[in-house]
Amino acid sequence: MKDDRPTLPLRAHPPTSDAELMARLAGGETGALGELYDRYHQALRRFVARATSDGEDVDDLVHATFLAAAASAARYDGRACCRPWLIGIAVQHLRRRRQSRGRFFAALAGLAGMRRPPLDVAPALAARGDVERALRLMSEPKRIALLMAEVEEMTCREIAAALQIPIGTVWTRLHAARRELRSALGDGEKDGEP
Repeated sequence: MKDDRPTLPLRAHPPTSDAELMARLAGGETGALGELYDRYHQALRRFVARATSDGEDVDDLVHATFLAAAASAARYDGRACCRPWLIGIAVQHLRRRRQSRGRFFAALAGLAGMRRPPLDVAPALAARGDVERALRLMSEPKRIALLMAEVEEMTCREIAAALQIPIGTVWTRLHAARRELRSALGDGEKDGEP
């Protein structure tokens, strides 16, 4: 016999907030890490890929970021969106990687009797566009601040919180990065800058 009663539409559950996900993760619920990963891994991967030229390390750095987020979930500050917090963790991993590579190359150079490792960046830079080239020539702190502001569309306050630096430092880095970018692209004269 056919049931002619109207069916009610299923109610969609509202998405879990980032703060709730982090609380669940802090409580040991590993499924919350999967939800967090699904929500932010593409944005985080895009940021890390732009912040570093080592394509083979990008996925490792992204995964390390999420593992570190899980380990420090109890210290999450409860903000509505944890993307800036995750990017801050990724930046810490980028710094550690750079420092360990610097020590490694210094040790290699010492073994080879060289003062510093040979660095042939010309072929890699020639293959990139003007903007990518300008970003690669910029110091890492300025490059990261610029990417966070312009590409990730984070506010100066979010960048300061993610990097755990004063907001004035963020402003200084962004000003210098934008000036260097304009100069590298040949637009510095338009703004009255050398």
